[in-house]
Amino acid sequence: MNEIKNHPVIIIDGSLYLYSSYYGFREFQHTSGQSCGAIYGMLKMIDNIFKKYKHSEKFIIVFDSSQKTFRKKLFKEYKNNRMPMPNALCMQIQPLFRILKKIGIKVLTIPGIEADDIIGSLAYKLENIGEKILIISHDKDMLQLVTKNINIFNKKDNRIITPEVIKEKYGIAPKEFIDLLALVGDVSDNIPGIPKIGIKTALFLLNNFSNIKNIYNNIEKIQFLPLRNAKNIAIELKNNKKTAFLSYELAKIKLNISIDVNLNEMIIKKYCSKKTFRVFHKYISSF
Repeated sequence: MNEIKNHPVIIIDGSLYLYSSYYGFREFQHTSGQSCGAIYGMLKMIDNIFKKYKHSEKFIIVFDSSQKTFRKKLFKEYKNNRMPMPNALCMQIQPLFRILKKIGIKVLTIPGIEADDIIGSLAYKLENIGEKILIISHDKDMLQLVTKNINIFNKKDNRIITPEVIKEKYGIAPKEFIDLLALVGDVSDNIPGIPKIGIKTALFLLNNFSNIKNIYNNIEKIQFLPLRNAKNIAIELKNNKKTAFLSYELAKIKLNISIDVNLNEMIIKKYCSKKTFRVFHKYISSF
């Protein structure tokens, strides 16, 4: 398995793993009957990461804001297919934040800004000052952030994602993943994409034209391509041009969010697994 060189800054996609922890340990309760599975699952995941990357000393965990984001203002149906956060999960968030602070892990959330945009902006800020970054996430949107110095660890398949891995699997560069999502859409975020265009067709178009802008600059050529239903695909593209560029804006992670965080704030002075879970047991008995 490929490993990013040196000791990277670890950025954890907290919002993503918060939900998977909640549903993975949904039955966990302490003696008062209060749910605590999300907290336990998050700490267990963090503990595993610390053990795997024990030579890294700089960690930060990023969460979504509860406020409306620019994407929701741009497209009111954005993420409309998601259920509201369960109350049992809501009640665990502040205790989780207190536990993370107690064990020395920097938590970052910015009002009105999604975790993806915070992670992207922070990663590129750190890369610009010479750091190597490892993002812990299995969100496919994150693939657009991958560079030589920004890799992604996908816990689902225990794999480090590099530009070479993306090129091998999809045949495109990481930044072109935005164009791919703009064409095929994203069901999880309710990004519409273009009707009747699946991933194979989208990759064929991108391999020929590199990006969505060039696809539309060459729209008259598409009907003549060696592509099944090429004429119908060209029609769908023409009829949904506004949707395509809207989907692109929704899928594109912002890299210019102002973030007032320095490396010293991310340093874990001394991590202890036993201490972490002692703090967990102490806090869950008080909320």
